[in-house]
Amino acid sequence: MTDGTYLGPQPVAEVPDLAGPLEAVLEQWQDVRRWVAALPGTTRVFLVGAGGSYLNVQAAQYVLDTGARVPASAVNSDEFFFRAPPGVGPGAVVILLSGTGETPETVRAARWAVSRGAAVAAVTLKGDSPVARAAGTAFVGGSGDANQVLLQFLALALLEREGQDVTARLEALRALPGALEKTVHAFEQRAAEVVSVMKDVPVTHVLASGPLFGPASVLTSCYLQEMQWMHATTINADEFFQGPFEVIDSTTRTIVFLGEDATRPMGERVRTFLDTYSGPTCYLDTRDLEMPSVAAEQRSFVAPLVVAALVARLAAHYAAQRGYALAGRRYMWTVDYAITS
Repeated sequence: MTDGTYLGPQPVAEVPDLAGPLEAVLEQWQDVRRWVAALPGTTRVFLVGAGGSYLNVQAAQYVLDTGARVPASAVNSDEFFFRAPPGVGPGAVVILLSGTGETPETVRAARWAVSRGAAVAAVTLKGDSPVARAAGTAFVGGSGDANQVLLQFLALALLEREGQDVTARLEALRALPGALEKTVHAFEQRAAEVVSVMKDVPVTHVLASGPLFGPASVLTSCYLQEMQWMHATTINADEFFQGPFEVIDSTTRTIVFLGEDATRPMGERVRTFLDTYSGPTCYLDTRDLEMPSVAAEQRSFVAPLVVAALVARLAAHYAAQRGYALAGRRYMWTVDYAITS
């Protein structure tokens, strides 16, 4: 055991209300659409955030990467600020994600982007937060899942601005509240099983590709490293074969996220290797998820949002089985670690 907030094994926290905030945020589509339609021009899109927020913009980046003519980049908030890309200016669209709206790196990035003349919008849980004020335009969700919908709204509005029909994907998002509620509850037993296998491994390797790389990284970086003080890493399914696979042997336990998007063959390659050379492997395959009312051709589009909620449930089961509360921190918000120069 390590230091931190140790309570001992506990009953797993109940699944929160998932559908309510999602149903409420669906009403903001027209607001997002109007903001994007009013942009004078679009030459480049930057999706900016820090920590879990940086990881959570990557599903929207995947939508833009695979559908938009304008290039899109996901950038860490301070990397964005200190790199100071010359393309940030009139015509650039900067979308910032910050749950609390108080992340100083993201506030600084927002102020800099505004000063450069870019079109800037924040997605946050608090409409009066520093990042919302710095951006000038803010779209506010009632939960982290709702903020994910807002990011997808922004991506779809940018595609629509280019003349694309986004009706089917909007219908999939409208089906998400009920689909997410049922899918998450159905996942509870599987979550407990995965954590029972993985809770005491010396290093947790999580492999993923495409739009599932973001939620996989949230599991390792935010939940396991930050909240459970576990050594963990996320490895891209192709990069796995550029070196990391050499640490695999019959004693290794691994988690693999498999989606239904175009990058799935990368995950299937990983599965073939691990099933041959590794110890127990826990697969989170979106093909196994019911996702009721979501059209078959839109499952890959909503999968990252569903998996993000499943990752939160895995975290709840880690906390219950390992006994470490998710609220515990050693350094975050506890010691001074701000950039001083």
